[in-house]
Amino acid sequence: MGRFFSNKYVLSIVTILVAIAIGFLIGEHYPNNGLSSSNTNINISGSSQNQKLFNNVLDLIHSKYFYSNVSSSSLYYGAINGMVSSLGDPHSLFFTPSEAKVYNQTISGNSFAGIGVSLGYSHGKVAIEQVLPNTPASNAGIAVGDIIEKINGSSKNVTNISDVVNMVRGKDNTKVDLLLQNPAGKKINYSLERKVVHVSSIYIKKLSSGIVDMEILRFSDSSLSHWENNFTSEISKVEAMHPKGLILDLRGNPGGFFEAAIYAAGEFLPLNSLVSIQQSRSGGYNKFNTTYQGSLQNIPIVVLVNGGTASAAEILTGALQYYKRAIVVGENTYGKGTAQNVFTFSNGAILVLTTEHWLLPSYRWITPKNPIIPNVLVSLSSSDFKNGIDTQLQKAISILKGKIG
Repeated sequence: MGRFFSNKYVLSIVTILVAIAIGFLIGEHYPNNGLSSSNTNINISGSSQNQKLFNNVLDLIHSKYFYSNVSSSSLYYGAINGMVSSLGDPHSLFFTPSEAKVYNQTISGNSFAGIGVSLGYSHGKVAIEQVLPNTPASNAGIAVGDIIEKINGSSKNVTNISDVVNMVRGKDNTKVDLLLQNPAGKKINYSLERKVVHVSSIYIKKLSSGIVDMEILRFSDSSLSHWENNFTSEISKVEAMHPKGLILDLRGNPGGFFEAAIYAAGEFLPLNSLVSIQQSRSGGYNKFNTTYQGSLQNIPIVVLVNGGTASAAEILTGALQYYKRAIVVGENTYGKGTAQNVFTFSNGAILVLTTEHWLLPSYRWITPKNPIIPNVLVSLSSSDFKNGIDTQLQKAISILKGKIG
């Protein structure tokens, strides 16, 4: 996909990203995993007055088209899809009712069926990096450091994380067989039953020298309030660690709720700080300020970003960089400076429509050609990633150690 993510490749999260990349995007875009300023329900009633040309074409297809088994719904959905596509905006999309179910599941971070592990690379091989509690993997005794040798009896494609994800994920209550090699060199067979695993949007880890790594995978959850409650809970855990420095890892974070970024900014910026501005089609501006003053106002912060950092993740990054509250490290962000409204129709179909631009506190509009540029540019090569070498994280740690003393 042309970008690298942090090593916390939770199977379910990778499933989410793969679903987004395949189903909803073109090329490198992580467009509408949120930044939705509202969700509007629209009732469908009666029949619309279609233009004569449209009706004539529709009648000709039904009466003359050689293959007669074309449903009217597929023709209507195709026409609507074409209408939205003609806008030339990759972030405005139409989903049929069946596609909308997948879309809603994706942006909400709902559970997927898997075994409950995070994956990383160890000397070029896919290895278990984290085992989530109360999951098939933890119950079976799979441990951090185990290397995946075979899946369902085959060693084919087990050296690539994406391929491993596609083979391990599946339907709830179905089985997957794994051959793993533990750090001592012993090979063990596991037969696991896939279960629905809820994936957290935030992971916290205490590093050396009093530095805490807070990785935010997305700014969305089953609801905005659920995400905010989760964020507050994780901040409490950070506080309990008495950090001297904080790393906010937003690499590969495709965004989420616009309001979630504003909420998160309150933890690090003074009360009433301007975080972002939304510009409507009429040219009007709506300012969004922090609404509370959190407890992590004075500790040094480094934000990690890359080409997969988009949307709400860019809002938080841009605000912290603007106020010089944090040093941004990594690669240029994606550059998604538009906000979408989600319109839900009574039959389950969804229209995601760009309705606003959002701006940095400096009133700068973020675009793919004008993204957020890190204060310290650090690339992460594919070879380093596969060998478990995180040059960006290492740089972040080095910067914070210098500030801590």
